[in-house]
Amino acid sequence: MKKSVACLLMAALFLLGACFGYAKEGGKEEFRVAAKAAALIEPYSGRILYLQNGDERLPMASTTKIMTALSVLLHGSPEDRVVIDKAVVGVEGSSIYLEAGEEMSVEDLLYGLLLRSGNDAAEALALYAGKGERASFIGTMNEDARALGLENSQFQNPHGLPAAGHYTSAADLAKISAAAFNQPLFRQIVASERHTIPWSTHNFDRAMRNKNKMLGLYEGANGVKTGYTKEAGRCLVSAAERDGMQLIAVVLGCPNWWEESAKLLDYGFAGFEMVEILKGEEPLGTIRVQGSVESIPVLPAEGLSIPLGLDEGAQIALNLDEGLRAPIAKGQALGYARVMAGGEEICRVKLISGEEAFGLLGQLQRGIAELMRAWLS
Repeated sequence: MKKSVACLLMAALFLLGACFGYAKEGGKEEFRVAAKAAALIEPYSGRILYLQNGDERLPMASTTKIMTALSVLLHGSPEDRVVIDKAVVGVEGSSIYLEAGEEMSVEDLLYGLLLRSGNDAAEALALYAGKGERASFIGTMNEDARALGLENSQFQNPHGLPAAGHYTSAADLAKISAAAFNQPLFRQIVASERHTIPWSTHNFDRAMRNKNKMLGLYEGANGVKTGYTKEAGRCLVSAAERDGMQLIAVVLGCPNWWEESAKLLDYGFAGFEMVEILKGEEPLGTIRVQGSVESIPVLPAEGLSIPLGLDEGAQIALNLDEGLRAPIAKGQALGYARVMAGGEEICRVKLISGEEAFGLLGQLQRGIAELMRAWLS
Protein backbone atom coordinates (compact mmCIF):
# COMPACT_ATOMS: atom_id res chain seq x y z
CA MET A 1 0.00 0.00 0.00
CA LYS A 2 1.45 3.28 -1.04
CA LYS A 3 0.72 6.48 0.84
CA SER A 4 1.30 9.61 -1.20
CA VAL A 5 2.21 12.88 0.45
CA ALA A 6 2.32 15.90 -1.87
CA CYS A 7 3.83 19.20 -0.74
CA LEU A 8 2.75 22.57 -2.08
CA LEU A 9 4.33 25.90 -1.14
CA MET A 10 1.96 28.86 -0.89
CA ALA A 11 2.23 32.28 0.73
CA ALA A 12 -0.77 33.50 2.72
CA LEU A 13 -1.67 35.39 5.88
CA PHE A 14 -0.78 33.44 8.99
CA LEU A 15 -3.93 32.21 10.76
CA LEU A 16 -3.81 30.42 14.09
CA GLY A 17 -5.97 27.46 15.08
CA ALA A 18 -6.87 23.95 14.00
CA CYS A 19 -9.90 22.23 12.60
CA PHE A 20 -11.45 18.79 12.50
CA GLY A 21 -11.64 16.88 9.22
CA TYR A 22 -14.73 14.94 8.27
CA ALA A 23 -15.31 11.70 6.45
CA LYS A 24 -18.26 11.83 4.08
CA GLU A 25 -21.58 11.45 5.89
CA GLY A 26 -22.18 7.76 6.41
CA GLY A 27 -18.69 6.76 5.29
CA LYS A 28 -18.89 3.83 2.88
CA GLU A 29 -22.40 3.46 1.53
CA GLU A 30 -22.77 -0.15 2.59
CA PHE A 31 -21.74 0.44 6.22
CA ARG A 32 -24.41 1.50 8.72
CA VAL A 33 -24.75 1.39 12.49
CA ALA A 34 -28.05 0.49 14.19
CA ALA A 35 -28.23 3.77 16.10
CA LYS A 36 -29.94 7.15 15.75
CA ALA A 37 -26.53 8.71 15.21
CA ALA A 38 -22.90 7.61 15.22
CA ALA A 39 -19.38 8.96 14.79
CA LEU A 40 -15.82 7.65 14.76
CA ILE A 41 -12.78 9.85 15.47
CA GLU A 42 -9.01 9.54 15.87
CA PRO A 43 -8.49 11.88 18.83
CA TYR A 44 -4.93 13.12 18.39
CA SER A 45 -5.30 14.43 14.84
CA GLY A 46 -9.02 15.12 15.33
CA ARG A 47 -9.90 13.38 12.06
CA ILE A 48 -13.48 12.08 11.94
CA LEU A 49 -13.53 8.80 10.03
CA TYR A 50 -17.26 8.07 10.00
CA LEU A 51 -20.50 9.95 10.52
CA GLN A 52 -24.11 8.83 10.53
CA ASN A 53 -26.67 11.58 11.22
CA GLY A 54 -23.63 13.30 12.66
CA ASP A 55 -25.13 16.76 13.17
CA GLU A 56 -28.56 15.75 14.52
CA ARG A 57 -29.21 17.28 17.94
CA LEU A 58 -30.04 14.49 20.40
CA PRO A 59 -30.17 13.90 24.16
CA MET A 60 -27.03 12.13 25.35
CA ALA A 61 -27.78 11.05 28.95
CA SER A 62 -24.69 10.50 31.12
CA THR A 63 -22.21 10.87 28.27
CA THR A 64 -22.71 14.53 29.28
CA LYS A 65 -20.21 13.76 32.03
CA ILE A 66 -17.37 13.67 29.49
CA MET A 67 -17.89 17.41 29.00
CA THR A 68 -18.20 17.87 32.77
CA ALA A 69 -14.87 16.12 33.33
CA LEU A 70 -13.17 18.07 30.54
CA SER A 71 -14.30 21.43 31.91
CA VAL A 72 -13.23 20.46 35.45
CA LEU A 73 -9.78 19.42 34.19
CA LEU A 74 -9.42 22.63 32.16
CA HIS A 75 -10.40 24.94 35.01
CA GLY A 76 -9.55 23.06 38.19
CA SER A 77 -6.86 20.91 39.80
CA PRO A 78 -7.17 17.16 40.57
CA GLU A 79 -5.36 17.68 43.88
CA ASP A 80 -7.86 20.21 45.22
CA ARG A 81 -10.01 19.13 48.15
CA VAL A 82 -13.79 19.52 48.04
CA VAL A 83 -16.09 19.69 51.07
CA ILE A 84 -19.38 18.13 50.01
CA ASP A 85 -22.30 20.54 50.14
CA LYS A 86 -25.64 19.24 51.40
CA ALA A 87 -27.22 20.47 48.13
CA VAL A 88 -25.59 17.62 46.18
CA VAL A 89 -26.63 14.81 48.53
CA GLY A 90 -29.38 12.54 47.25
CA VAL A 91 -29.42 13.78 43.66
CA GLU A 92 -31.74 11.71 41.46
CA GLY A 93 -30.27 8.75 39.59
CA SER A 94 -26.83 7.13 39.78
CA SER A 95 -24.93 7.98 42.94
CA ILE A 96 -21.71 7.40 44.84
CA TYR A 97 -23.63 8.29 48.04
CA LEU A 98 -21.85 11.50 48.96
CA GLU A 99 -22.52 12.80 52.46
CA ALA A 100 -22.71 16.42 53.53
CA GLY A 101 -19.50 17.65 55.13
CA GLU A 102 -17.21 14.84 53.95
CA GLU A 103 -14.05 15.91 52.15
CA MET A 104 -12.80 14.39 48.93
CA SER A 105 -10.25 15.21 46.23
CA VAL A 106 -11.31 16.38 42.80
CA GLU A 107 -9.56 13.32 41.34
CA ASP A 108 -11.65 10.94 43.46
CA LEU A 109 -14.82 12.78 42.46
CA LEU A 110 -13.80 12.38 38.81
CA TYR A 111 -13.49 8.62 39.34
CA GLY A 112 -16.96 8.62 40.89
CA LEU A 113 -18.24 10.68 37.96
CA LEU A 114 -16.79 8.56 35.16
CA LEU A 115 -16.73 5.00 36.56
CA ARG A 116 -19.97 4.91 38.55
CA SER A 117 -21.63 7.80 36.72
CA GLY A 118 -22.45 9.51 40.00
CA ASN A 119 -24.90 12.36 39.50
CA ASP A 120 -24.02 13.58 42.98
CA ALA A 121 -20.34 13.64 41.97
CA ALA A 122 -21.30 15.69 38.90
CA GLU A 123 -23.12 18.24 41.06
CA ALA A 124 -20.25 18.39 43.56
CA LEU A 125 -17.76 19.03 40.76
CA ALA A 126 -20.02 21.69 39.27
CA LEU A 127 -20.12 23.57 42.58
CA TYR A 128 -16.35 23.19 42.96
CA ALA A 129 -15.39 24.38 39.46
CA GLY A 130 -18.12 27.05 39.49
CA LYS A 131 -16.74 28.40 42.78
CA GLY A 132 -20.00 27.67 44.53
CA GLU A 133 -22.20 28.66 41.58
CA ARG A 134 -23.67 25.70 39.67
CA ALA A 135 -24.99 27.98 36.91
CA SER A 136 -21.53 29.45 36.45
CA PHE A 137 -20.04 26.02 35.79
CA ILE A 138 -22.77 25.12 33.30
CA GLY A 139 -21.96 28.38 31.53
CA THR A 140 -18.32 27.31 31.48
CA MET A 141 -19.26 23.95 29.93
CA ASN A 142 -21.05 25.78 27.12
CA GLU A 143 -18.16 28.21 26.66
CA ASP A 144 -15.72 25.30 26.43
CA ALA A 145 -17.97 23.67 23.84
CA ARG A 146 -17.96 26.87 21.77
CA ALA A 147 -14.16 27.01 22.07
CA LEU A 148 -14.05 23.56 20.44
CA GLY A 149 -16.07 24.96 17.55
CA LEU A 150 -19.20 22.99 18.40
CA GLU A 151 -22.51 24.22 17.02
CA ASN A 152 -24.86 21.37 17.96
CA SER A 153 -24.27 21.06 21.70
CA GLN A 154 -25.86 22.79 24.66
CA PHE A 155 -25.68 21.86 28.33
CA GLN A 156 -28.25 22.55 31.03
CA ASN A 157 -26.78 20.35 33.75
CA PRO A 158 -23.54 18.49 34.54
CA HIS A 159 -24.96 14.94 34.61
CA GLY A 160 -27.30 14.40 31.65
CA LEU A 161 -30.69 13.92 33.27
CA PRO A 162 -33.43 15.02 30.82
CA ALA A 163 -33.78 18.80 30.48
CA ALA A 164 -35.15 21.08 27.80
CA GLY A 165 -32.33 22.44 25.65
CA HIS A 166 -29.83 19.80 26.79
CA TYR A 167 -28.41 18.08 23.71
CA THR A 168 -25.41 17.22 21.58
CA SER A 169 -24.71 15.52 18.26
CA ALA A 170 -22.63 12.45 17.47
CA ALA A 171 -20.01 14.59 15.73
CA ASP A 172 -19.86 17.08 18.61
CA LEU A 173 -19.64 14.34 21.23
CA ALA A 174 -16.79 12.75 19.29
CA LYS A 175 -14.90 16.06 19.38
CA ILE A 176 -15.61 16.55 23.09
CA SER A 177 -14.34 13.03 23.79
CA ALA A 178 -11.23 13.62 21.67
CA ALA A 179 -10.44 16.80 23.61
CA ALA A 180 -10.96 14.97 26.91
CA PHE A 181 -8.77 12.09 25.73
CA ASN A 182 -5.91 14.53 25.36
CA GLN A 183 -6.03 14.96 29.15
CA PRO A 184 -3.78 12.25 30.72
CA LEU A 185 -5.85 11.91 33.92
CA PHE A 186 -9.05 11.48 31.91
CA ARG A 187 -7.44 8.66 29.90
CA GLN A 188 -6.25 7.01 33.10
CA ILE A 189 -9.68 7.14 34.72
CA VAL A 190 -11.79 5.92 31.81
CA ALA A 191 -9.43 3.00 31.18
CA SER A 192 -9.80 1.78 34.80
CA GLU A 193 -12.07 -1.21 35.34
CA ARG A 194 -12.09 -0.77 39.13
CA HIS A 195 -11.18 1.91 41.62
CA THR A 196 -11.52 2.60 45.34
CA ILE A 197 -12.11 6.01 46.87
CA PRO A 198 -12.30 6.93 50.56
CA TRP A 199 -15.48 6.99 52.64
CA SER A 200 -14.43 8.84 55.74
CA THR A 201 -17.65 8.25 57.70
CA HIS A 202 -17.48 4.45 57.29
CA ASN A 203 -14.99 1.76 58.24
CA PHE A 204 -14.74 0.73 54.57
CA ASP A 205 -14.06 2.54 51.30
CA ARG A 206 -16.19 3.03 48.20
CA ALA A 207 -15.25 0.25 45.77
CA MET A 208 -16.51 0.91 42.28
CA ARG A 209 -16.52 -0.97 39.00
CA ASN A 210 -16.63 0.77 35.64
CA LYS A 211 -20.06 0.55 33.98
CA ASN A 212 -18.40 0.44 30.56
CA LYS A 213 -18.39 -3.27 29.69
CA MET A 214 -16.42 -2.62 26.51
CA LEU A 215 -13.28 -2.68 28.68
CA GLY A 216 -13.71 -6.41 29.06
CA LEU A 217 -15.45 -7.18 25.78
CA TYR A 218 -13.28 -5.51 23.14
CA GLU A 219 -9.58 -6.03 22.46
CA GLY A 220 -7.62 -2.87 23.18
CA ALA A 221 -10.57 -1.06 24.79
CA ASN A 222 -9.51 1.88 27.00
CA GLY A 223 -12.63 4.02 27.56
CA VAL A 224 -14.92 5.93 27.71
CA LYS A 225 -18.49 6.39 29.12
CA THR A 226 -22.00 4.92 29.10
CA GLY A 227 -25.28 6.78 29.32
CA TYR A 228 -28.97 5.88 29.47
CA THR A 229 -32.28 7.61 30.00
CA LYS A 230 -35.67 6.70 28.57
CA GLU A 231 -35.56 9.83 26.44
CA ALA A 232 -32.02 9.35 25.10
CA GLY A 233 -31.96 5.57 24.89
CA ARG A 234 -28.66 3.77 25.21
CA CYS A 235 -25.69 6.03 24.49
CA LEU A 236 -22.07 4.94 24.50
CA VAL A 237 -18.73 6.54 23.84
CA SER A 238 -16.16 3.76 23.54
CA ALA A 239 -12.44 3.84 22.81
CA ALA A 240 -9.77 1.35 21.82
CA GLU A 241 -6.15 1.31 20.69
CA ARG A 242 -4.64 -1.19 18.28
CA ASP A 243 -1.43 -1.15 16.25
CA GLY A 244 -0.58 2.37 17.34
CA MET A 245 -3.96 3.84 16.39
CA GLN A 246 -6.39 5.23 18.98
CA LEU A 247 -10.06 5.42 18.02
CA ILE A 248 -13.14 6.76 19.78
CA ALA A 249 -16.62 5.62 18.71
CA VAL A 250 -19.92 7.36 19.55
CA VAL A 251 -23.39 5.82 19.30
CA LEU A 252 -26.54 7.67 20.39
CA GLY A 253 -29.94 6.00 20.73
CA CYS A 254 -28.45 2.54 20.16
CA PRO A 255 -30.31 -0.48 21.61
CA ASN A 256 -27.40 -2.90 21.01
CA TRP A 257 -24.73 -0.48 22.17
CA TRP A 258 -21.92 -2.97 22.85
CA GLU A 259 -22.31 -4.81 19.54
CA GLU A 260 -22.75 -1.70 17.40
CA SER A 261 -19.85 0.09 19.07
CA ALA A 262 -17.61 -2.91 18.43
CA LYS A 263 -18.74 -2.93 14.79
CA LEU A 264 -17.92 0.77 14.45
CA LEU A 265 -14.46 0.35 15.98
CA ASP A 266 -13.83 -2.69 13.75
CA TYR A 267 -14.71 -0.53 10.74
CA GLY A 268 -12.05 1.97 11.75
CA PHE A 269 -9.29 -0.51 12.48
CA ALA A 270 -9.95 -2.45 9.26
CA GLY A 271 -10.18 0.58 6.99
CA PHE A 272 -7.52 2.99 8.30
CA GLU A 273 -3.95 3.01 9.55
CA MET A 274 -1.78 5.65 11.20
CA VAL A 275 0.73 7.24 8.83
CA GLU A 276 3.53 9.59 9.83
CA ILE A 277 2.99 12.73 7.75
CA LEU A 278 5.41 15.17 9.38
CA LYS A 279 8.67 14.61 11.23
CA GLY A 280 9.69 17.32 13.66
CA GLU A 281 13.37 17.32 12.58
CA GLU A 282 12.75 16.99 8.84
CA PRO A 283 12.59 20.18 6.69
CA LEU A 284 9.60 20.60 4.40
CA GLY A 285 11.51 22.99 2.15
CA THR A 286 13.57 26.18 2.25
CA ILE A 287 12.70 29.83 1.82
CA ARG A 288 14.67 33.02 1.27
CA VAL A 289 13.49 35.92 3.42
CA GLN A 290 13.67 39.62 2.60
CA GLY A 291 16.92 41.35 3.54
CA SER A 292 19.03 38.21 3.41
CA VAL A 293 20.83 36.19 0.74
CA GLU A 294 20.51 33.05 2.85
CA SER A 295 17.85 30.38 2.53
CA ILE A 296 16.49 28.88 5.74
CA PRO A 297 14.90 25.45 6.24
CA VAL A 298 11.21 25.33 7.14
CA LEU A 299 10.39 22.75 9.83
CA PRO A 300 7.16 21.57 11.44
CA ALA A 301 7.13 22.51 15.13
CA GLU A 302 6.13 18.93 15.94
CA GLY A 303 5.70 15.60 14.21
CA LEU A 304 2.27 14.44 13.09
CA SER A 305 0.64 11.13 12.28
CA ILE A 306 -2.91 10.87 10.93
CA PRO A 307 -5.22 7.98 10.04
CA LEU A 308 -5.51 7.34 6.32
CA GLY A 309 -7.66 4.96 4.34
CA LEU A 310 -5.78 2.05 2.84
CA ASP A 311 -5.53 3.66 -0.62
CA GLU A 312 -5.71 7.28 0.52
CA GLY A 313 -3.07 9.98 0.26
CA ALA A 314 -2.44 13.16 2.22
CA GLN A 315 -1.44 16.61 1.05
CA ILE A 316 0.51 19.29 2.87
CA ALA A 317 0.23 22.99 2.00
CA LEU A 318 2.73 25.39 3.58
CA ASN A 319 1.16 28.75 4.37
CA LEU A 320 3.88 31.28 5.23
CA ASP A 321 3.60 34.63 6.94
CA GLU A 322 3.66 37.59 4.58
CA GLY A 323 6.59 39.98 4.80
CA LEU A 324 9.10 37.64 6.45
CA ARG A 325 12.26 39.68 6.85
CA ALA A 326 15.73 39.07 8.29
CA PRO A 327 16.87 38.73 10.94
CA ILE A 328 15.03 35.46 11.63
CA ALA A 329 15.83 33.53 14.81
CA LYS A 330 16.12 29.75 14.88
CA GLY A 331 12.76 28.34 16.01
CA GLN A 332 10.86 31.51 15.02
CA ALA A 333 7.29 30.98 13.79
CA LEU A 334 7.00 31.22 10.01
CA GLY A 335 3.40 30.21 9.40
CA TYR A 336 1.54 26.90 9.38
CA ALA A 337 1.12 23.71 7.39
CA ARG A 338 -2.37 22.61 6.37
CA VAL A 339 -2.70 18.82 6.38
CA MET A 340 -5.44 17.54 4.08
CA ALA A 341 -6.89 14.16 3.16
CA GLY A 342 -10.05 13.11 1.39
CA GLY A 343 -10.57 16.66 0.17
CA GLU A 344 -10.88 17.99 3.73
CA GLU A 345 -8.50 19.84 6.03
CA ILE A 346 -7.56 17.58 8.94
CA CYS A 347 -5.45 19.92 11.06
CA ARG A 348 -2.82 22.64 11.06
CA VAL A 349 0.75 22.44 12.34
CA LYS A 350 2.92 25.44 13.22
CA LEU A 351 6.00 26.00 11.03
CA ILE A 352 9.30 27.26 12.42
CA SER A 353 12.72 28.26 11.11
CA GLY A 354 15.37 25.55 11.31
CA GLU A 355 18.22 28.07 11.27
CA GLU A 356 18.97 31.74 11.80
CA ALA A 357 18.80 34.17 8.90
CA PHE A 358 20.92 37.30 9.33
CA GLY A 359 20.24 40.66 7.69
CA LEU A 360 22.89 42.11 5.38
CA LEU A 361 24.59 43.99 8.25
CA GLY A 362 24.49 40.87 10.39
CA GLN A 363 25.99 38.81 7.59
CA LEU A 364 28.81 41.34 7.22
CA GLN A 365 29.48 41.30 10.96
CA ARG A 366 29.42 37.51 11.02
CA GLY A 367 31.85 37.38 8.08
CA ILE A 368 34.28 39.73 9.85
CA ALA A 369 34.04 37.66 13.05
CA GLU A 370 34.81 34.47 11.14
CA LEU A 371 37.84 36.12 9.50
CA MET A 372 39.09 37.28 12.90
CA ARG A 373 38.72 33.79 14.37
CA ALA A 374 40.60 32.32 11.44
CA TRP A 375 43.39 34.93 11.74
CA LEU A 376 43.74 34.43 15.52
CA SER A 377 43.92 30.68 15.15
